[in-house]
Amino acid sequence: MFLPLTIAMVLYPGLAITFVIFVWKRTSRKKLRWLAIVFAILLPTWDALLSAVVYYTACPLFTKAAIYETAETSGIYYEGDYRDQLIKLDGKNEMSEIKLIYTGNEDFWKGYGFVESQITKIQEGFRGNIVSVSPPLVYRCIPFPETPESRNNYPFWDHKCIPVNEIKSKHVVKTSNIKLALLTIHFVEIRDRSLGRLMGEYRMISKQPYAGTPYYPFFTWLNWHGGIFKANEYVSCPEKSQLFSFQYEVLKAKK
Repeated sequence: MFLPLTIAMVLYPGLAITFVIFVWKRTSRKKLRWLAIVFAILLPTWDALLSAVVYYTACPLFTKAAIYETAETSGIYYEGDYRDQLIKLDGKNEMSEIKLIYTGNEDFWKGYGFVESQITKIQEGFRGNIVSVSPPLVYRCIPFPETPESRNNYPFWDHKCIPVNEIKSKHVVKTSNIKLALLTIHFVEIRDRSLGRLMGEYRMISKQPYAGTPYYPFFTWLNWHGGIFKANEYVSCPEKSQLFSFQYEVLKAKK
């Protein structure tokens, strides 16, 4: 990783200067000459600069956490990002196969009796291949194992999921996101399924640290700049994220 980065950073200033000189010799128009300079400067930094402008401009204007109506419910139904992936595990004794929804166990810790989710991806084990599902399938999950004895055999598995034809929950939590340069813009909407009425909405902006091979442009790979520009730092607006917990403020677990 660092050798290509070093080579790119050594070569780029020379290539940029050569490009600017080439443009200046080919045209006498000041606008084109200055555009060449701006292009050479922004090419390796555009994603960080654009992200910073969008982040600090949109942070006070775009982010939102609004609750219009609350309800008590026995379960939650999800559509969209974050809970749309199913993990298939090999079962023992009681089941030949156990299916889990990614991040689904949080709902059971909160006291909900079941969780439903529209699944678009299935993964074989925690490290297996991920296969797309089309059209999407709805799975319903319940706490598992049911007895203390069977919990000893499944210490890390909190729920099991089966495909269903009908959705039981009266409400839906819809999540989506948009990628923009280094940023991810997140949306959460909670609605009454029968009436379509909006019960709550949440919006936030985040920047994840680079994982694995960094992206081009290369100046954003460095760690000498701080805040939104720093490659290995997570930032979000609002600073305390409710991306995975906002629905619990709107849909209360029925006692």
